[in-house]
Amino acid sequence: MNKFARLVDFFVSAIERGNYRPGDALPSLRASAQTHAVSLNTVKRAYWELERLGFAEARAREGFKVIAGALPAPVAPPLAGPWGSPFVNPALFDTRALGEAATRAMRGYGRELAEPQPYGLPALRRQLARRYRAEGIALDWCDILISCGAMEALSLAVQAVTLGQPSPRLAVLTPAFPGLLGLLAQQGIAVLAVPVDAAGHFDPVLLEDAAGSLCGIAAMPSFQHPTGVCLADASRAALLDIVRRHDLPLIEDDSYRALFFGAAPPRPLIADDADGRVLHCSGFSKTLAPGYRVGWIAPGRWRERVGALKASTTLASPLPSQMAIAELLADGAHEGMQARLRGELAARVAAMRDALLPHLPGGCRLHEPAGGYFLWLELPPGACEAACVAAAQAQGIFVAPGALCQPPGSGRPAMRLNASYYEAPQAPALETLASLLS
Repeated sequence: MNKFARLVDFFVSAIERGNYRPGDALPSLRASAQTHAVSLNTVKRAYWELERLGFAEARAREGFKVIAGALPAPVAPPLAGPWGSPFVNPALFDTRALGEAATRAMRGYGRELAEPQPYGLPALRRQLARRYRAEGIALDWCDILISCGAMEALSLAVQAVTLGQPSPRLAVLTPAFPGLLGLLAQQGIAVLAVPVDAAGHFDPVLLEDAAGSLCGIAAMPSFQHPTGVCLADASRAALLDIVRRHDLPLIEDDSYRALFFGAAPPRPLIADDADGRVLHCSGFSKTLAPGYRVGWIAPGRWRERVGALKASTTLASPLPSQMAIAELLADGAHEGMQARLRGELAARVAAMRDALLPHLPGGCRLHEPAGGYFLWLELPPGACEAACVAAAQAQGIFVAPGALCQPPGSGRPAMRLNASYYEAPQAPALETLASLLS
């Protein structure tokens, strides 16, 4: 292949793979000549060939631009929304208020750059501490470390409690957040699955019997991913009692607590932790600022270790996103934003559940969440989860397999549905889904 043909192929591939989109400018003739070590005439010929093939067009004083005809025809939208997505529907967030807060906050960017901030922006940490204090929770700003999302907070917590252990093993209340299960698998950490039922109860004997072999326990006590269930009061008390008597760390994922459907959120486990055994993790991605990747951890007695682990990995979290959220919290705009989001999620969860429930075949069980945005659909015992998910996908209905949320060999076959994407016109798709489960 000669230089001309290689250059044409290079740009055709880049456009077909989406690196250049309609309206994007191709590099200047001179820049391409220098980059690819070819003559200007070769570049001109290549660009003219792209124009002949319908990938680009020459525009006066603008150079060559990619045109819409270069792209393949768009894929038809699926029958239903992306019910398999783990994220909140971005259309439900008030990005305008967040953008305005970011603009105001960045006026002080230079000032904040002058101060080292290994544990995160002090203004944000103080805002978080005030929120906890407003709930009667004695958590100080200096005990909070800002992370790159709640996922990094969980990773730091897991590393802190398993560091140096020859055969680490964590108990996990299940079903559980797939990100946590994936993290444990990647790090070779064994998992003891502790099932939580629809009423928020687990078997404490299972934890008692295994306590001596555990490095710690991981739980999402408020609106458990993916069931939306909260731990019952008796189970919360039992969990805290077990970690106290056996001197175990307790990793609390509190990412969904702000998405409550009732009058007030449940108390986090850290509120009743008297001696720093709880490593409390949370973030704003699901509740206020998707994409900003701002989370936090209050690591209790593991503060110094978590700080050292943070310094050795990401060193510090990005400053602009912290400043924007601190500004939003300071002016109180977040309260109305989160209230509107909760209302919308509660309505969509209820509507999706009401539309699906009457059509489910015998043996299915659909949980009724108290918060969050997921529906957990347990299939009839013995059903083939993979086959059901594949059959739904063949109909253009995309759901998440329950295996994502359960360690191998634990729990019954299930599906996770993201109700934040549900719209009333999609009700026929739910009937179709239910028919595939019989």
